[in-house]
Amino acid sequence: MKLTRIALAVAAVAATPAFAATGSLTALYGVPASNLVYVSGASALSGSLAAVVGTVCDGGSANVKVLTIGGSTSDGRVAVCTTKSPAGGQFAQPFAVVKRDTDGSFAGVGPVIAQTALTKWADVNSCDDVALSCALDSSTAIVPNAGLTDVDSKVWIGLRKTNALSQPVPTTTGNTTFNGGFAGQGFGVMASEELYKAMQTVQINDGRLPGSCTVGDLTPGQCQPSIAKEEYAAIADDSGFNYVTSLLSGANNPLTGDMNPVNLCRRVETSGTQASSNVYFLANPCANANPTLGFKNPRKADFAGGTAVAFDSSNGDKVTGNYDDLGGIFGVFEGSGTGDARNCVIRRNGGKNPNDVADALGTYAIGWISLENAPAAGWKLLKLDGVSPNAYQVVVGSAEDGAVVDGWAQDSTQRITTVRGLYDAAPELEMLWPKASGFKTFLEDLRDAFGNPVAVNTRGIFQANKPSLGFTHADFPTQVHKGTRNGNFCAPQILAE
Repeated sequence: MKLTRIALAVAAVAATPAFAATGSLTALYGVPASNLVYVSGASALSGSLAAVVGTVCDGGSANVKVLTIGGSTSDGRVAVCTTKSPAGGQFAQPFAVVKRDTDGSFAGVGPVIAQTALTKWADVNSCDDVALSCALDSSTAIVPNAGLTDVDSKVWIGLRKTNALSQPVPTTTGNTTFNGGFAGQGFGVMASEELYKAMQTVQINDGRLPGSCTVGDLTPGQCQPSIAKEEYAAIADDSGFNYVTSLLSGANNPLTGDMNPVNLCRRVETSGTQASSNVYFLANPCANANPTLGFKNPRKADFAGGTAVAFDSSNGDKVTGNYDDLGGIFGVFEGSGTGDARNCVIRRNGGKNPNDVADALGTYAIGWISLENAPAAGWKLLKLDGVSPNAYQVVVGSAEDGAVVDGWAQDSTQRITTVRGLYDAAPELEMLWPKASGFKTFLEDLRDAFGNPVAVNTRGIFQANKPSLGFTHADFPTQVHKGTRNGNFCAPQILAE
């Protein structure tokens, strides 16, 4: 009897798959090729991929493996459920979500609607279970099964119509399922620390910041300088530069009180970050209605002018993107990735262009960035129209005439003022897929997980108000918005609580 039991135990061990340390997702985790779901577009929720896949994985996040692409998350990542879907889910075997972040939100719209193939995915046949990484496949063309975008698809179609987007956008959308309004993220104005301090000086002298503030105090809150929506629009607008280019106006810059220009570090036109800037500051494409036509186009690097250059980090440059110094007036950079735009701001502190080369355009730079990014050395977030995206006022006392507000709290989640309805630079995300998709059940589960505040608690990301699901601001006061735009960034934010 004992020998029989030993023999059975040995046989059981021999029957168990001996997964390798390197190889395909099938060899490593038993994922069949039919259980690979390819998602392109916005990177905003990529950091939440493990938690989200965990909600649709039998056994939860403990059975989810997240792999980078080439050791980095700049191109995306892979989330593998090593078991199966829970009861009622789509997959009876292990499955994987292969997320592509390259090219930004637009890659989650046009290619999904038109069902055209993209390259630069994780190579699912060349992964390492020890390093938790897959190689980058730059040659195999794969059609995305679904897409994510920071702003709704109608914004992309509208940007094409205003010539703010050179990429063609499919307008035949009848075969696509669009899901908006389940979650969103805030955006903020980032500034080089040198610009931040110059703005502090001006605003303390003008009485807009308390006289007790010290120039160089980089703590968000009471002494954090503010930029008006109209001021950033003047920088981003394509039609005039006098406000930020003192060389043209012959007067001190209103933001800084001196003659140095404020350089613009923006994203490429296919980025949802740039699209949200176009909507929020330039009413583009939302104001493309005849006869009012109130939209403005964004400033771009102009290669026709003879001063623009293209950087490519794969060719030895330090950043990837387009740069134009506009004949020595001020610099405009279009960064391929968020890190490129961020480096553009950081390097300006030392009087250098985005590629870390010294020039004569000073130390001031400004840009627009998603609030999933935490400020770091070299760049900080500004208040927008007096409201901070990463600090909020606290009631610490009271008087006969009401509450006395004289304190500030730091907000590491970077969404408190957003979900309270005080800070409105916050589009809602959209998820889309073909109506005929064989992954429909799974994609619906994935969408619902993104909109679940229990599953997703990522910096800068908020969930839309869904009382029918029990997702209200009252129940989740630091995560769920008081209202919703119902997925339409051109619509006003309407509060429900």
